[in-house]
Amino acid sequence: LALTALPNGITSISDSVFADCSNLALTELPSGVTSLSMGIFKNCTSLNSLNIPGLMTSIYGSVFNGCTNLTKISFPNVTKVISLYDKSAFNSTPIANGTGYIYVPDDLVDSFKSATNWSTYADQIKPISEMEV
Repeated sequence: LALTALPNGITSISDSVFADCSNLALTELPSGVTSLSMGIFKNCTSLNSLNIPGLMTSIYGSVFNGCTNLTKISFPNVTKVISLYDKSAFNSTPIANGTGYIYVPDDLVDSFKSATNWSTYADQIKPISEMEV
């Protein structure tokens, strides 16, 4: 059975809680989640697109490492660059391999592309206005 949604009202998710979950088919996180802890989605091979509507402030190491089908992640409502604590966050994903994309608000694209650790993925950072539905 695939997990496709988390209950609204969740504000935090523990380290590695979904690591190695091959049936995780989330498409959106609850808007109250503002931080992604170490390795939360590591090796979640069924995760392919994730919308994170909350005011995300920080992403820690290996969050999406090994998500071999993650081709799109979007942060439509952030108002400033998210702290990316480790550039390994997207290792072994289509984003790191150049075939997946990170979508952010149009006015923040350049800031994300030049920010610490995000610059590793500069070519994969796109304006949210270019995201196909």
